[in-house]
Amino acid sequence: MNSTINNLNASIDSTVSHGTVLASPHIVAAFIALSGVLVGLVARDIVMAIYLASRKRADEVADKKEADKRAHKDLVRLYADPLKDAVTSLKHRLHEIVEKKQSRYLRSDAPNIPFLEYKRISTLYRIAALLGWIRAIRRERSYLDPDQASASSEMQAIAELEGALADGTHVELQRLEELLGLWRVHSMDEAVKSVAANLVDGERAEYLAGKGVLGARDLTDADQVELAERCAAIVRQKASVDIPKALVKATAGEAAVIFGIKEAYIYRDWQAAIGDLMLLEDKTAARHFSVLGFGAFENMFLEAATQVDEASGRWFGRLQALVHDLDMAHEGMFDARREQIRKLYQCCAKLESALVERLSRGDQAKP
Repeated sequence: MNSTINNLNASIDSTVSHGTVLASPHIVAAFIALSGVLVGLVARDIVMAIYLASRKRADEVADKKEADKRAHKDLVRLYADPLKDAVTSLKHRLHEIVEKKQSRYLRSDAPNIPFLEYKRISTLYRIAALLGWIRAIRRERSYLDPDQASASSEMQAIAELEGALADGTHVELQRLEELLGLWRVHSMDEAVKSVAANLVDGERAEYLAGKGVLGARDLTDADQVELAERCAAIVRQKASVDIPKALVKATAGEAAVIFGIKEAYIYRDWQAAIGDLMLLEDKTAARHFSVLGFGAFENMFLEAATQVDEASGRWFGRLQALVHDLDMAHEGMFDARREQIRKLYQCCAKLESALVERLSRGDQAKP
């Protein structure tokens, strides 16, 4: 560049000394050369500046992703142990209820003795404690990238567990299946079955509301027969099958039991509310949340039972409805909660496995 400028200066000096016009080809060529050099330098600086800015932004995004990843790992590590303890504790109790069918303490006719009372309250505590730890980890990880935070196997297992409590089973179809068996209808198209199940459920609900009762077993014998016949008429029409009226009348009492299905769901917002009820907050600790111990829970539960704390009583009532008077040993009695509890048991095992794997990977990563 210096030589070009020197050549330009020399040309100008020569032109001036000899009286040459400024439009000399030598001067034009020199100016063009100088302009090209200047444009090249400016373009290089602009392109370099854009590239460096782009590279800086890319590095910042990569650093943020790495920081979020480390934050998520640290968060999971903080909560993995207590969450695993809570889910293992509930899994053991559900194993006793589902597999061993030893759950007399949940029955409404259970003897009023201290041990059975403890077992009943501790079952509720184990469910509530798990909801508390799940709520804690969801609240503490709220600042993380939701997509990155929800991608882990343990968070997916948590989502399935929440679904088991909130969604339950297709109760309408279960009710219809029981009625079909009662009325000896051996086959029915699946698409038609879904429609019929919805219609039967609507007829049941409308009839009970019209009679001003909560359950079919509260109806008179004559009303039970009428309700059963109305529902049987729906099945006859939709499935094109013959169901003898005499059979419907003879089994009306059993149909009333089927119409009186027990179901209890803890919806996701209810789960969050029960979880919040269980939380203790400490912003100065590395782990900002912990969960109430059994003693504090039992005090709250007993106070709610005596209506000292009506707000807590509402949540305890919804929690208790899941297992109150649950009898896993009598499969003949129609209770949708049985399948729900089985699914909850399976979800606990899956979540426990995911947490064990997570903790194992964490131990292997330590120096």
